[in-house]
Amino acid sequence: MGSSYIGRQPVVTERGALAYYDLFSSIQNVNAQATATLINNLQSSFGIDRILGRRIGLIRVDHRFVFHGLLSLLPKERVIYSLLEESIIDEVLCAQLEELKNQGYRFALNDFAFTPENIEKFAPIFPYVECIKIDIPRSKEIQRDEVEALKAQGLTVIGSKIESHDMHAECVAKGFTYFQGYFISKPKTLENPSFSLDHGAVMQLWNMLQSDAEIDELVSAFEINHMISLKLIRFINSAVFSLKNPVSSVRNVLTLMGREPLSQWIMMLLFSETQGSDENSIPLMLMVVNRTELMTQLLELIQPKATKGEKATAYFVGMLSLIHLLFHIPHREILRRLNVAPEIERALFEGDGFYGELLTMVRSIEMLDSEGIELFLKKHDLEYASLEPLIASAMEKVNQFDAAME
Repeated sequence: MGSSYIGRQPVVTERGALAYYDLFSSIQNVNAQATATLINNLQSSFGIDRILGRRIGLIRVDHRFVFHGLLSLLPKERVIYSLLEESIIDEVLCAQLEELKNQGYRFALNDFAFTPENIEKFAPIFPYVECIKIDIPRSKEIQRDEVEALKAQGLTVIGSKIESHDMHAECVAKGFTYFQGYFISKPKTLENPSFSLDHGAVMQLWNMLQSDAEIDELVSAFEINHMISLKLIRFINSAVFSLKNPVSSVRNVLTLMGREPLSQWIMMLLFSETQGSDENSIPLMLMVVNRTELMTQLLELIQPKATKGEKATAYFVGMLSLIHLLFHIPHREILRRLNVAPEIERALFEGDGFYGELLTMVRSIEMLDSEGIELFLKKHDLEYASLEPLIASAMEKVNQFDAAME
């Protein structure tokens, strides 16, 4: 690789509220170079506020790292250094951790397999760490009383590598505090799926915008849906637009925003309203913002003269790729109700065409799939360095959205 970039995965509460970001480097092996590169990117190339927003970051390090001066480069209140399971535990390390903890530095154990051998090995540093990330696939036999015993020592217990909602439910039952893994990006299965009239109203408005309905028709349709109209007026009067004079009519809003931005707002409303007051909406909403930002920015990177319509399509494909997480009905059924064009469906399900290729690349970035990323970059004659500002910008937008949801 000619360069590197930062990836991040949310660590969430039982109900899905965002607690931390676990940070990854595109340099696959966690070694001195990878850690130094990650810290350098956080400190300078990207900026820690752009990557973390108001959250705390978990950074993976080995035992040797805690003896280096690199720790002082990042604000100690913004990061937790997560020691690898391979770390060598001895009296020298314990003394160093104790001194650093007294200075305000924070530590965790990373992806720890819960075994008697590991408990014995790492017990000497438990007083100096605040979090233990339990590798769930390698710790399936862990019991609630064992989790509670760790918590009784003042440790925050995080379940990591949770790949399914069933696995998440088991971790909740066992008393884990926080949760991390790709279960967040997978749909839940319900016995009696439903599709409410409110969702239908939002989709009807979106379809009208896409079908070039007359302004009078749109105004009437919005005004019939009072809550949607109220949310729209509140949105355009918010700090996002910084209008000198507040607007008070739907017609003015439609004129000011235009059809494409309004279509995007309608889709975002669909996501937020479907999740309702459930805190689990936050990671999903942030995934939507990140994916749509990356889709449109990748398009602009490859096609600097892309039209508004092409940008809107890239945004739309990114949005639709996650819409199945909202409803407990088949993905294709949702798309049918939205009257999605066949080429968009092929992009979503088969990775077909240019937009399918963009979506595949965005997923590779999200998963830190270096092979997929390299194939895309080679095809389009791009360097890794060209991804850095895109990823940082998308993260910054996610952070802004996260702050706005408070």
